[in-house]
Amino acid sequence: MTSTPPPTADFPPEDEPAVHVADVGSSTPGWLRQARQLADDHGQDSIREALDLLAAGRGRPAFRIAVVGEFNRGKSTVINRLLGRDMLPTGPLPTSRAPVVIRASDEEGLTLGWPDGRREQRKLDDDTLWDGLIGPPAEREPGAPALSPEPAVTVAVAHDWLAGLDAELVDTPGVNSGTEEQFEQVRRTAAGSDAVLLVVSALSPLSITERRLLEEEVLCRHVPCVAVVVTMLDLVDVDDREESVRVLKARLSGLPVLVAPAPDGGESELASLRELLEGFARDSERALWRDRGIAAQVADHCEVMAQIATEACATGQLSEEELAERAELAQALREGEDRQWARLRSDLTARQLHLATRLREHVQKGRDGIIERLRWDLERASDPGTWWERDLPVRLGHELNLLARSSERTVLLPAMVADIDWLDREVAHRLPGAPRSPLPGSLELSAEPDVSGEVSSLSKTRLATRLGAQGGSILGFLISYARQGRRSDSGRFGAPPMLYSGVLSLVGGLLAEAYIRNATEEQRRQVDTVLVRAVDESAGAFRRRAVDALDEVYADVFARLRESHGAWADARRAAAEAPSASGTDWPRLASAATELAGRIRSVLASGVRVGEEHE
Repeated sequence: MTSTPPPTADFPPEDEPAVHVADVGSSTPGWLRQARQLADDHGQDSIREALDLLAAGRGRPAFRIAVVGEFNRGKSTVINRLLGRDMLPTGPLPTSRAPVVIRASDEEGLTLGWPDGRREQRKLDDDTLWDGLIGPPAEREPGAPALSPEPAVTVAVAHDWLAGLDAELVDTPGVNSGTEEQFEQVRRTAAGSDAVLLVVSALSPLSITERRLLEEEVLCRHVPCVAVVVTMLDLVDVDDREESVRVLKARLSGLPVLVAPAPDGGESELASLRELLEGFARDSERALWRDRGIAAQVADHCEVMAQIATEACATGQLSEEELAERAELAQALREGEDRQWARLRSDLTARQLHLATRLREHVQKGRDGIIERLRWDLERASDPGTWWERDLPVRLGHELNLLARSSERTVLLPAMVADIDWLDREVAHRLPGAPRSPLPGSLELSAEPDVSGEVSSLSKTRLATRLGAQGGSILGFLISYARQGRRSDSGRFGAPPMLYSGVLSLVGGLLAEAYIRNATEEQRRQVDTVLVRAVDESAGAFRRRAVDALDEVYADVFARLRESHGAWADARRAAAEAPSASGTDWPRLASAATELAGRIRSVLASGVRVGEEHE
């Protein structure tokens, strides 16, 4: 059945004047009040809270620059370079638990503020400055009381450049490093900022998570000034650096892309980044740009309220039979979607098993190469026993470390990132707004050589052969003197002693060398046998550790999949069991929200579009 259109709205006040582009700033507070009143009157609490945050952001005096991105991409390092001091902690693990606001002030210090009004002051030179503020977020055990909220962190620094801009910098947690609440903090910070720097790594630029952050949480939130900063370019081959930046610029189609200054040096890159931010901040219409962004977000929220109200109107006009039919259809849809969630678990299991198979194949191929190279060394070793005891542990350890790095970088990490990105996309289709899964930055795989087994020693053999050669020389002298004695009795002279000695010594030496050669080859065969066993055992131990690391990562991925499925099921149950909002004037909300959104859009469309002046 067709739904009747809602009546004409009686909102907003009649005395509101016509608004021109130049009046966006003066009209934005009124639009905020009207939208908030609509949300409050019709029970839209989440939208009301979002509008309150927009109103608070509008009251900020400084130009806010949010630095966002995934964890371990160098966000804090970029801010430290802009400040010219090691203000923020850095490291390979997620550090920032909550956004850190950095403002210029003559009185330096760090201020913590809690929602209940408590405040704490810390000195910047205090060794405990960041205690309790960095590291992985605390997790609540099932059944345990709710965790205390993270405090708001504000750092005041004496800094001429920052003061001259009348700006503040905001360091944010990695969007894939923590809890859903942390992601919400990043989202709110980005949406409420005047400029956003998206920090990406040159090693893996613009992942799916980063693209979502840029498109859904920055550009769609109408942030006026946006730029991308590329870090870790020094880790890319020199010949590929320029091409990497060029490709990234092409993918971003018009957004500014700058190379981050290195932690030490990079003065030209630092100057370019500061120049860009100065251009953003010194715009004489910065307040208008901020108001335009806020007004656009108010229109977004109004359109969401209009959609909610329209759907409620349609539902309220259904007969009991139609409601029952809709409930039956909804149940069938839920069952079908449940099967899709089960299929996701099955597909993820298959992906994990496939990756484990690829890992085994890679380790087996690496094992064969290690044996071939070590055998080549063994063939050229003059003393296989010494090579086994002294050289092999070092050589095998080096080869195993190379195998660990190649397994992590070329097999495990790329496949894990691809699987997690695939799962995030699939979950987002079923549960919009689900938090992104953290991507593993490093598995820190290592391998230790296991060199065991007995190899016969050649030292006694070499000693015996040396004694044999010397014994032959001595025996030659004795024979020579004995023959000379007999021949002198008969009046004849025999061969000189040196001749007998030399001949027998030569014969003894040849026999000794042949014996040593045979013994060496026998020892080489022994070493070759235990060498293969040592490589097999070492590679097997590494493979087991790598599989354990793989299982650990995927266990966390499966846990997040279960959480997302649970959240989806809870949302479906809540929607099915939600009581009808009796007394709510849905037609009025639909009409008033649509009318207010249309007026805001019309005013914004009649002026210069955001970003047009920066192209």
